[in-house]
Order: sequence, then C-alpha cells, then structure tokens
Amino acid sequence: MKVLVVRSYLADWIAKQKELLPENIELITPEKGTEEELVKLARDIEIIVCTRLSAEVVKNAKKLKLIQKTGAGVDALPFDAIGDGIFVANTSGANPVPLAEGAISLLLALARRVVQRHKAFPDLDRSRGTELRGKKVGIIGLGSIGVEIAKRLQAFEMKILALKRRSSADLQEKMKLDFLGGPEDLDYLLTESDFIIVIVPLTPETRGMIGEREIGLMKPSAYIINVARAAIIEEEPLYQALKENKIAGAALDVWWVPHWWDPSWKPELDKPSKFPFWELSNVIATPHNIGYADFTKYSENPVRIIAENIRNIAEGRPPINQVDKEHQY
Repeated sequence: MKVLVVRSYLADWIAKQKELLPENIELITPEKGTEEELVKLARDIEIIVCTRLSAEVVKNAKKLKLIQKTGAGVDALPFDAIGDGIFVANTSGANPVPLAEGAISLLLALARRVVQRHKAFPDLDRSRGTELRGKKVGIIGLGSIGVEIAKRLQAFEMKILALKRRSSADLQEKMKLDFLGGPEDLDYLLTESDFIIVIVPLTPETRGMIGEREIGLMKPSAYIINVARAAIIEEEPLYQALKENKIAGAALDVWWVPHWWDPSWKPELDKPSKFPFWELSNVIATPHNIGYADFTKYSENPVRIIAENIRNIAEGRPPINQVDKEHQY
C-alpha cells in the first residue's frame, strides 16, 4: 500500500511506529511539494497524510481511500471534491493539553498586562491588571481542548460558561460548569463573559459566527482569545472594536492570511491580516504556535493515530477519528 505523506519529517515519525504499521507499507514523500508534483504522485496513492490539500490532487487520486489530516482542523480540505468512498480522519483529541495551556497563558497575559509591562520597562507601567477570581470565562467549543481549558480555569475560581454543538446536562453537572449551551446561546455567552476563548472548529456554520453585531454584545471590559481559526471572527469588525477600545483587548494565535506554514511566503510582501492588529497596544499576537511544546511521549499520540489508521485501511477496517464530511467536523 502506497501512502503519500506531504511532509518528510512527518514520514520519519510515522516510520518509527513500526509496531502499528502493516508490512507492505510504502511511505512516499514529495521532493518539492509543488502542486504539479503532488498531482502526479497522487495517481497511485491509497492514503494521503497532509495538513491541507487541493481539489486537483484529490481528483487525480483514483485509488484514494483515506485523507488523514495531521491535526484536528479540517477546514483546509476540499470537501466538495471528496467522494463518498473516501474516508476523512483527523487527530482530534490526541494532545489537547499544550494548546489548552497556551490559551490560558494568553488569558493570563491579557489579564495581568504582561506584554504592556514588558514593553514599558524600564519605565514603570502603573496600570492595573484584572483579577480572575469570580470572573466569567466563556469557552466557545467544549471539545477535548475546551474541556482541558475549563478544568484548569476552575482552579482560578472563575465561573465557566461554555458552548457545545450538542450540549448535555450530564456533562454540565460532571464538569461543574456554571452554564453549558448550544450554538443558539452564543449571544448569552458573549454578553455575560469577561473573557471569551474561541476553540470551536472552522466549519461552514462557524465561519464568521462572530461579527460586528456579536462583538457589540461584549462588555467594554471583556477580552477575546482566539486559538482556533481566524475566520470564525470577522476581521474588520474585530480590528475596529479593538482600535476604538470598544472591548478591552484580544489575544490572537490565528490569522486570516494562512501563510505561516507556506514555504513560499515572503513576509516583506504579505501580512497575516489586512489590518495591523499587532500594532495595537491591547492586542497580543502570536504566529499560530502557542500550543507548541517539547516533544514528549504525549506528543506521539497524533502520530500513533495516523499510523493506526494506515493499518486499519490496509486491513480493510474503517479509520478511527472519522470526520463528518457533511458537517466538516
């Protein structure tokens, strides 16, 4: 069985999972990774392991059985070109703690004005931070990462509000959440929260779900942290609200121009947004890597899911971590 792994370093990690891989596996990596090269390689491929993929590659992969995403988000896949006989799987839930810790680090930095104090030093920044105890944090997307965020913020004695596509009274009671609602409760969460963390996946339903009207519902003292996908929040309304101090601040680890992983990106020619968020004093900007951590045994979990799915397809079984192609989640 031939498996196209779009990144060579990932192929090396997969190859180390020998106990999970079938014996007849052939891992193929592109030399340059150009569209033309991927289209040519895909013609004889049964599994593609990738971060993103074009429709042209999928259309030319006549033997394709599985598109295996390297992470949780699948918004960069061409679902319109993926036929019924092709599985899509991701590595959701494999390693939620580092990104949960990253999101909380951004929340703490906003609340205690860490970046502003650093930039002012050695001059004295006399501004006051915000105490977390008793404050309400709204988590938009209570998946595996959202759960880890909620568990940790409860230690700060914060009140936890959350949204989940399928809410559950049992889950709310089990996690001791102050509120758990569905997508229809977004207005309530935005109105009530002092801190808002966006960790919902980007789907046709969530794209642009927070626009000018929704931002207008937020408290002037509220902060928003986005560690999911930029397009969940409309770009210009967020920038204007921050520039005009209609909300207290934001931490952004996601960007509207997806260049950070693009080897052809030229920073002098392109910016991650049409608007200079990073110039605003009430914004913390990071390059979509706040969840990166040391490579530990826990970091192997996503690679093991990929290796297990290669074996499943080779042995005629469906993959684990299947993505709902209709909802793209």
